[in-house]
Amino acid sequence: MTEFDAWAPYYDLIHQGLPGEAQYYVEEAIRQGGETLELGCGTGRICIPMAMSGVTVTGLDNSSRMLQLCRARMKKVGKLPGKLTLVRADMRTFDLGRQFQFIAMPYRAFMHLLTPEDQMACLQCVQRHLNRQGVFILNVWAARPSTIAHAAQAKEKFTFAGRYPAPWGKTRLVHHHSAQYDEYLQRITESHRIREVDQHNRLLHEETLSLTRTWLTPREMEHLLHRCGFCVEAVLGGFNGIPFNAGSTEMIWRLRRPKSQPTSK
Repeated sequence: MTEFDAWAPYYDLIHQGLPGEAQYYVEEAIRQGGETLELGCGTGRICIPMAMSGVTVTGLDNSSRMLQLCRARMKKVGKLPGKLTLVRADMRTFDLGRQFQFIAMPYRAFMHLLTPEDQMACLQCVQRHLNRQGVFILNVWAARPSTIAHAAQAKEKFTFAGRYPAPWGKTRLVHHHSAQYDEYLQRITESHRIREVDQHNRLLHEETLSLTRTWLTPREMEHLLHRCGFCVEAVLGGFNGIPFNAGSTEMIWRLRRPKSQPTSK
């Protein structure tokens, strides 16, 4: 059971993506025209709209429960103009036996690779699956040292993060959140307390879910990508196309294989 299996019923309520993100990836998949691979597809927030737009897409995730919800969503949508194939696999070790014109890794999924070894293993898998003319796009949080330093000094405590209608009934979900920052390992360890309550605010169910991510600086990302053989075509600071700058809170890396690199067999 992966970390995200327990998250599956709640993930889309709490983690709704970034402004303009889904449209950006769907439009890029249409523009590229060939087969698309989405890494960390989860419940299908992006890969299903891709297929609805006529794209042939493979969605890869390591959580069986996330993929189960994605299949349920596909069934509700009905016949798709494109094609969506779901694969349960680890983004560090996957081998699909073919290459793609476009590979997408949305919503900071790369941050769930916690070590340089995991990050390089994933990027090497992407290299093998990206065709010579293909494009690979991923986005990560642009962490600022001042933000990390301030957050690391805060005492660990739960704070109110949101209230949502439960998708399975008339109850509500109340969400509290806390986070710890390890400046040495560059890791964020989050705890999410989710309480299901009825109309009279009586507690029906409670779960505490964890989420662990790592952050990278722009220099670390650039070094890592070059080390794994990628050419950086552009770095954006938002899904509206603005170039990355000192005030950006997001890094969107648009990457290609070197033109001189031989095709992987």
